[in-house]
Amino acid sequence: MLVGAICAYCAGMNSRSNGASSSIRERILETALDEFYECGFHGATMRNIANAAGCSAANVYNHFENKSELLVEILRRASDEQFTATRNALRKVGDDPAERWRAAVAAHALYTARNPRACLVANSELRYLGPLDRKRVVGSRDAQEQLFVDIAEDGVEQGLFTLERVHQGVTAVLTMCAGIPLWFREDGPLSAQEVADDFAGYALNLVGYSR
Repeated sequence: MLVGAICAYCAGMNSRSNGASSSIRERILETALDEFYECGFHGATMRNIANAAGCSAANVYNHFENKSELLVEILRRASDEQFTATRNALRKVGDDPAERWRAAVAAHALYTARNPRACLVANSELRYLGPLDRKRVVGSRDAQEQLFVDIAEDGVEQGLFTLERVHQGVTAVLTMCAGIPLWFREDGPLSAQEVADDFAGYALNLVGYSR
């Protein structure tokens, strides 16, 4: 009985400890995102991140080895989340390339509008990562780009899209979406969803689609 009680107590302590550690880690990531957004990769410091997170610099280093590891985790999460949002949107539509193109662009643009800091940091600070760290980030980004390429190529093959250079067209659409955080504001005249729907329409025009 006593042994069982001790084990249960220890399990509870470990659970609370793991929860606290996870909470600190998330707080560090959130404040690091703010720091990278405000100061850029080179201007950000581990000390400032620690101060904003309400912990010591040593505590930050317990979770992340250096600034690059922090940036990698932030960018990897954002890329994975955006890719997941795009795939989830595609699961709700059929096989028609135009509908899939509209759904994919709308989901991509919507994530960008709702997560402006992460998307801006991803597009501006990725260049400061070394080759190995960069490779850890770009996997889902490349996969998402290929997903758009596949949809566009399907539309061309079916005669629905009149796009001579598919890869260039996809790059144009993704670059267009990447610019949303530069001007979109939550308190502006358009909602994030309205912007996403508009951009999906622009993307259909770009590939030469007409009903």
